[in-house]
Amino acid sequence: MQEPWDLETDVVVVGAGACGLMTTVIIASANTGLEVVLLEKNSRWGCNAEIAGGTIQGAGTRFQKQAGIDDSPEIMAADILRKNRGRSDPAVTRALCEKSAELVHWMVDDLGVPLALAEEIRRVGHTRPRMHAHPTRSGAPIVGALRERATSYSAVAYADETPGRALITDDDGSVIGVLAGPEGDTQRIRCKKVVLATDGFGASRDMLSRFIPGAEDMLYVGVAGNTGDGIRWGMEIGAATEHMHGYQGHGFVVPGSGTRLNPGIVMSGGIVVNKHARRFEREDQGYSEWAAVVLAQPDGVGITIWDERIHAEFLHSHAMAQSLEAGVIRRAHDIEALARQFRLDAETLGATIADYNRGIAERRDSLGRTILGLPLQPPFYGAFTTGALAHTLGGLKIDASGRVLRPDGSPVPNLYAGGGAAAGISGDTPDGYLSASGLLTAYGLGMIIGQHIVSTLAPSTASNAFTS
Repeated sequence: MQEPWDLETDVVVVGAGACGLMTTVIIASANTGLEVVLLEKNSRWGCNAEIAGGTIQGAGTRFQKQAGIDDSPEIMAADILRKNRGRSDPAVTRALCEKSAELVHWMVDDLGVPLALAEEIRRVGHTRPRMHAHPTRSGAPIVGALRERATSYSAVAYADETPGRALITDDDGSVIGVLAGPEGDTQRIRCKKVVLATDGFGASRDMLSRFIPGAEDMLYVGVAGNTGDGIRWGMEIGAATEHMHGYQGHGFVVPGSGTRLNPGIVMSGGIVVNKHARRFEREDQGYSEWAAVVLAQPDGVGITIWDERIHAEFLHSHAMAQSLEAGVIRRAHDIEALARQFRLDAETLGATIADYNRGIAERRDSLGRTILGLPLQPPFYGAFTTGALAHTLGGLKIDASGRVLRPDGSPVPNLYAGGGAAAGISGDTPDGYLSASGLLTAYGLGMIIGQHIVSTLAPSTASNAFTS
């Protein structure tokens, strides 16, 4: 016999990060009368989308068309599948790509976030310029706007510092509620649908040790609340998981500062040298796989070097502003001064930069780099950089509607997962990550799940609530 319920509602969303907020706003804005309880472990920790660069990839947007860029969901899906070597679920990948333009337009037109096509954001694996970003190149304004909107609805009960504890199921295995609240003061909440938007497990040493051995010792630059709670709850009731060995790295973290460089620095022509003042591998790789490359160098660090032209291009980005404010970016008027600042051999550094510049002139880089900029010229800028774990890529296996699946492929009744709680679209290795895929699975799945719940629980009004 079931214990009595403390509260009953239509939908419980666990996790008030990008995915949870998006799901909540989509449901509440449909004006169907559905009530949502939004649970958050601790808003002071923030979410990964908030501290990220905030770039949203969209294919076929009006902003691309205005810029004369020919793109489509099919091209975007092909880029994602090429980068992850076909290891993501094709149906989920296609669904997200098909939703991407609607997502960008909705953020601009409905949410009021001034996104624009950011053509300077070039990332390995994207065959079209499709990054849309806030003028600050920060994710904080997007999350902030979603949080403000979500908490403005009378149909939404937002409970901060109220972590989820477990899923509650009936005898048939259908999810019928959640256990939530501080330890020793939990409540049983009955509902028709549960959305797990609790993110990945980058902050859980136990889960990292189990699923990504060795990663538990990596520097972690995500938020502290990402402890894999929703994934564990799903596994406890028999849900399938996928890509649990995968993680997204970040190879341009400034050690000891908590800041990062914008990866676009190297895409625009910057280089990375080790403590011997030598380049060690071509820099035109994804910043996820670059993390392991730089960690393999002496003391696990590199020195990223760029010039005034590149500095002016990325000076406005949030990541660079934070690093400048932290005082970790150094400026030097010539090679000798740059070498002194980083305790490098000046003669070797000069030869390294000369060789790189010569490769640009000859269009033949000594390390096989194919994305080349202009020759590096003084004054120079530099910063120590290292590799880190940004977030995990594996999670609960879902279908194209965000429904959590069992090992036999059947949906767990009434259960959805998105963001880092769901298996992503990057496969199971760091080099499978295509830049901005994490935010696509957060915001995109949030929209998909929200719309699916409305169409399921309020089918008579759902067709009038959204445009496809």
